[in-house]
Amino acid sequence: MGLLPGPGAAARGMVPDTGLTADPRFDDPGLAAAVSAALAGDWHPAAALVASLHGDWDRRTAVVDALATTATTERQWLRDWLAARDGDPDATVVQAQTFVALAWQRRGSAWGRHTSRQQFGPFFQFLEHAADTAWKAAELAEADPTPWATLVSVATGLGVRYQPFDGIWTGLIVRAPAHRPGHERALRYWCPKWHGTEERLLDFATGAAAMAPSLTPLPLRAAFEMAMEGTPIWRSRYVQEALDTALPWLDGEGADHPSAREDRGYAIYALHHNGRHDEAVAQFRKLGGHAGGYVWNFTTDVTRAADPVKQFAALRAKTCRHASRDA
Repeated sequence: MGLLPGPGAAARGMVPDTGLTADPRFDDPGLAAAVSAALAGDWHPAAALVASLHGDWDRRTAVVDALATTATTERQWLRDWLAARDGDPDATVVQAQTFVALAWQRRGSAWGRHTSRQQFGPFFQFLEHAADTAWKAAELAEADPTPWATLVSVATGLGVRYQPFDGIWTGLIVRAPAHRPGHERALRYWCPKWHGTEERLLDFATGAAAMAPSLTPLPLRAAFEMAMEGTPIWRSRYVQEALDTALPWLDGEGADHPSAREDRGYAIYALHHNGRHDEAVAQFRKLGGHAGGYVWNFTTDVTRAADPVKQFAALRAKTCRHASRDA
């Protein structure tokens, strides 16, 4: 006789499906206020927020990313900020990352073979603008790793080869050796679909994870990238060891890290594919209603695109059905 299906998310006291959101500003009132003000034409809250995060480099880069995405929708506030504070390193670094966001907006997320010449042209042009602006930001704020993280993204898109990339990478890690956003972007660079190989990808992720607790989730991200390429990696020893190191950090000092929500998504996919459903339920509980994150844009087997809220709800429901009743 088979086990009875466990109770669903609602019966376990989780946020109902109708309360899920993929909005990255969810539960972040400071960022939400800055974005809302920017969209209304006021750049001052954004400027104050970015300035306040000097030294909190991971958080600063995450906020710059969010503001750059906002500027792809409405840019006048950023133009006004740059005009009012000529030479402001904070405004300049947001502008540099905005060029990266605009580049990807014009290119789209399809594979290169499915991307037209009309898409690639603006993509490369915006990345060149991003490079010039990021170098300027790096000169204006010598201690800030944020423009160097932008340069890592630029190097990936422009196909910068290994020796120049190493120079950019060194510029980043001498300023912030465990910089999470920079490592995440370098991970993309070393993916086989960009400029690396599976071996380089795994070596980079494993080496980073051994360097600092905050980098321990990187091997799970690398596994997800490999799964997207069809590599059967989920049940490997590599993933098991990655879970053993990443989960304690996520459930401890890393619980409030800017990358924690993304990391929990990668952990949930790995736990699900290994039949560790009770642990996956625990991660869903900690995510609450936040369905934002790269992983939720793909089906559970990572073969097709998916609506993030629907995918989050579907995998959560499946996980709850397979978990023990008291998980």
